[in-house]
This record gives sequence, structure tokens and C-alpha cells, in this order.
Amino acid sequence: MNKPAPRTKRVFLAFWVASTLLVGALVAGTAWASGTFKLRTPTVQEVSGGWHIYCELALPKAPPIAHPTIRFSFTKTMVYERDLVDNSPNPVVNRQALQNQNPSVEALEVDFADAKGDIYPRTRFDFSLTRTRGYEAGEYKLQVRTSDGVDIGTPVTIILNGDNPVVDRRAMNFDTKNPGMKKIASGVDAGTAPKIDDSVAAAPLNGDVSPAGSAPPFLGKDAFQKQPEEMAEHPKGCGCGVAGLPASGGLGLVAGALGAVALVSRRRNRRT
Repeated sequence: MNKPAPRTKRVFLAFWVASTLLVGALVAGTAWASGTFKLRTPTVQEVSGGWHIYCELALPKAPPIAHPTIRFSFTKTMVYERDLVDNSPNPVVNRQALQNQNPSVEALEVDFADAKGDIYPRTRFDFSLTRTRGYEAGEYKLQVRTSDGVDIGTPVTIILNGDNPVVDRRAMNFDTKNPGMKKIASGVDAGTAPKIDDSVAAAPLNGDVSPAGSAPPFLGKDAFQKQPEEMAEHPKGCGCGVAGLPASGGLGLVAGALGAVALVSRRRNRRT
């Protein structure tokens, strides 16, 4: 078997050393970028409409500035719904699992410096979440990242305990005669519901309908009486007339025209 040349051995050794150094640098860079993140307690109780969270951050080395911006991303995974149901006088807590929720991001400036101004890689930090910002009692997945999107530690689950608004899911009941009628989903009580007058008889749904009373005629009595202009006297005759002349001279004008035509005809007959 032929042995590899010394030059080939040197090339192979150099490639192996470079690969080892590259892998080590990648692993070291990943460890530097990750750091650690820890909650003081994973369960937080609501106080005055908010939750106060205490945590601890540790970076591989001190940040370049004393107050870097850290992003806390909360993704809701479960909500604690309080429902009013039938046969239960008190609200019942129903845990609703959620999927594909958009995260709520809190960009906060975290202090890594002490009173003297010295910057350290570790710090303790606390902040608050409030209902006015859209948070409610339930479970969230919390991921911490640097301002340039590098994850710090691994995602953790945080539980926000509290009483969410009650949702009325009882069956609707429209029996107004029952004084103990339950509230419907819109919140209208039985005492405020409109009452039905039982003395008003409902119209029959089936059978023949008989007329009641008599309707006025379509045409009144005055429609058959002549109007004053219809009763006035009109002049007799054919009614022919020429514009610009009185109606009485129209007949004489026609007779004169006929006589002139007859006279012209006689003269032509004599010439021939």
C-alpha cells in the first residue's frame, strides 16, 4: 500500500486544525450569545389590575452600554375563562388552550450597572404587565431577546393568576311569566323585559276572513255632476274659422271662393 506524501499529510493536518477551530468558535459564539434567563417565580398573582414580574439576566460578558434594550416576548398559550353556566350559582373557570397567537413584545431598558457606573454581565430586573396593555389571566410562553434578535436563555412558561371578566353562557329563557327568569347573554334581566298584554286577542291564522263594516265608494257623488264650463251655451255651426277673422265671417268667405272658381270655369268653356 502506498503511503501518502509528506506534503499531503501537512495539508490534511492543516485542514483538520482549521475545521476544529471553526467549530470551536461557532460553539463559543453560540454560548456567548445565549446567556441565561431565570424567573424568581413562574406564577404571579394579579394585584390592582397588573402582574409584577421579577427576573434575573446573565450575559456571557458585560454589555457595551449600561442600559441595553431587552425584548420580552409573551405568547399566550392558555386563557382562564370564567363562565356562568346552568345549574351553577358561581362562575366556573374554564381553561381554553390557544394556538398561533401573535406575541406581545415589551421592549425595556435593563440596567446592568451599579451606583458607581460599573457595568456587569449579570443583573436583577423587575417590571409590570397590565390589563390595559391586553394581558389577562392565563399562561404565556416568555422568550427574552437582545435588541438585535439574539435569544437569551430558553423560553419559559409564566402563569398570570387572576379573575378574568365573567362570560354568561347560560341558556336563554324568554318566559316572562316566570319571576325567576335567568339573565340572557345580553345582560337583560327579567324585571326589565317588556310584558305582553294577554287581553289582546291574536288574529286567527287559519279560516276565512269576513269583512267588517263598509268601505267608501271609489268615486264620490260629486264625480257625476257637470262642471260650470260644461253647462255653458256654445255657438251653433260647423265651428270653422280663419285666424284673424271672427267666426261668423268664415262661411261667407268659403261661399265667395266657390263662386270665383265657378266663374273661371265658365269662361274657359266659352273660349273652347
